[in-house]
Amino acid sequence: MDLHIHTNRYSGCSNLDPSALLRKARDVGLDGIVLTEHGIRWSDENLRELVEASGVKDLLVLVGQEVACYTPRGEFQGEFLLFGYPRSLGSSRSLEVILKLVHGEGGVVIAAHPFKKIISANGDGFYGAGHLVYEYDLDGLEVAHPSYDRESTALAEEAMRKRNLAGIGCSDAHDLMSVGLCRSVFPDPVTDMEGLCEAIRERRVKAISMKAV
Repeated sequence: MDLHIHTNRYSGCSNLDPSALLRKARDVGLDGIVLTEHGIRWSDENLRELVEASGVKDLLVLVGQEVACYTPRGEFQGEFLLFGYPRSLGSSRSLEVILKLVHGEGGVVIAAHPFKKIISANGDGFYGAGHLVYEYDLDGLEVAHPSYDRESTALAEEAMRKRNLAGIGCSDAHDLMSVGLCRSVFPDPVTDMEGLCEAIRERRVKAISMKAV
């Protein structure tokens, strides 16, 4: 499965047509995907319409969302994938609030690309939670991501082991070519969002990358 994908339906940063996405996902051998728009959760009705319009019959399509979190003082805490929460949450809430809301619904919170590197005026940093993953009550983190180099991958794997968290692989796709570049492999079949959240909480998932680092 590819658990982190943006489409041009709800994410302005994406060039990915939703129907083309579903067909591409099957073409590259995926059994399932999760749509994770920025701060927006696809409605169940719109999701059904998408699946019907695409003509793809044998692909599990689930919906989550990606949110950016900030402390009450405006300090960036990272971006996080939310699975199992039934409503759109927007952005700019604190991670502490997000964790309470999502865990209260039986969902999971995953650190999105915590060790994706950026260069800023203040020096090197991460476009994500970075080492703050050691402080948060998370359920998992992205271990395989197309933007990671070897050092980023090593940092993510170390955090996964030390925190005993699930490690997932995600393409963070914004275009067709990126779909499936990184994947999450589940030893047991996943058939719905409840099963996905349970597998992540129990760490029954393995991250793989189809892209050379």
